[in-house]
Amino acid sequence: MSFDAISPIDGRYRREASPLERYFTERALMGERVRVELAYLELLTRMGVAPKGKVPKLGADMAALEKLEAKLGHDVKAVEVYIRESLLASGSPALAPFVHLGLTSEDTNSLAYAVLLKSALREVLVPAYSALASAVARLASREASTAMAARTHGRPAVPTTFGREMAVFAVRLAERTSLLSRTTPMAKFSGAVGTFASFGLLARADWPRALSKFVESFGVDSAAYSTQVVPGERLSDILHLVININQLISSLSKDLWMYQALDFVHFVRPGKVSSSTMPQKENPVDVENAEGQADISTSLLMMIAYRLQQTRLQRDLSDSVVRRMVGQGLAHSMVASSRLAASLGSMKVERLAMEEDLRRHPEVLAEREQILRRLAGDVRGYEKVRKSLKAGKRIQGPDPSGYLGASVELARDCQRLVRETLRGEDAAASRRSGTG
Repeated sequence: MSFDAISPIDGRYRREASPLERYFTERALMGERVRVELAYLELLTRMGVAPKGKVPKLGADMAALEKLEAKLGHDVKAVEVYIRESLLASGSPALAPFVHLGLTSEDTNSLAYAVLLKSALREVLVPAYSALASAVARLASREASTAMAARTHGRPAVPTTFGREMAVFAVRLAERTSLLSRTTPMAKFSGAVGTFASFGLLARADWPRALSKFVESFGVDSAAYSTQVVPGERLSDILHLVININQLISSLSKDLWMYQALDFVHFVRPGKVSSSTMPQKENPVDVENAEGQADISTSLLMMIAYRLQQTRLQRDLSDSVVRRMVGQGLAHSMVASSRLAASLGSMKVERLAMEEDLRRHPEVLAEREQILRRLAGDVRGYEKVRKSLKAGKRIQGPDPSGYLGASVELARDCQRLVRETLRGEDAAASRRSGTG
């Protein structure tokens, strides 16, 4: 952990967020820009624009790139000059004039960002969300028949099971994760304002088709219509799916917090301290952290998702700083997922407390009673039950745990449904990466 980082993602939460550093650091971005530029140079050699010859493999020398950017005041131009100078130094001077030829910086940027986002989703975020959905589904199955009083508006309503309530979250998380996996980032490779005009000077060819195939070879979708910047709707779609997942994480965290307030669950942290002054406290700190992390992520990603759909005329630079924050927004979501998973792993379900609470509230059978009376022909069945309850009379009926409907079956079937939903996500990921 760095004690000098301004952002807690690079400080306190660095270890949990570190799997994303391969995709959202300046080093990762510079490296991907170099890879895109070299791949484009190879395309020019294949199309007969640049001289035939092997394009050397180059890494991103961050010290050299930093020095060039300081001199030029432009990060992508620094990449171009760095590659050009490297070619001159490596004995490939004939290729040097063709580096970045016909491109605008946003061609390189849009493809580099899209590839990095695709990889981060496939390799880090989707697996993390999938693991969380699966963990919630296992909890749902394990507690399928643990009866409890459902609460609507904070008040006892009807019987349910703890497993059924967890199953709702598991299925929703799996569905959103599957959709996220099937949504592919988009890039553009179409010149200064999206007209492909510069490429027509290089050779007579169907450049829109050739460059579309080039972009798609990286495993992302190509935008045929754009200004200088790639349309922001696809990135917005992806970020909104992450926002959906954040909202589920936040909502489940709040519910678990309230269940522990009711003494239905407890979070065990052996050897850890919850309060500096009250020795008896066992606080749900990871649940609370997950809620906060998810809310921070949502706040950042909401702004980014809407802002990147806008640009002045064909281009302005205000989006650049906004786009650089995508990684931070996703990192907070990843920490939220990690903290909620840790909470589930440390959670003890108090089944007896749930049962005792259910028995203290026989009024949860009021719905059953009023329906049975109306089925028997009593048109005022609802009103009579309500009046009886207001008079302090108890509902007479079976054990409340006998009025669970399909709760147990839904909770038990949840693991299968989540598994099948996520298998569909895995198949989609395999197709995009070329491994399936």
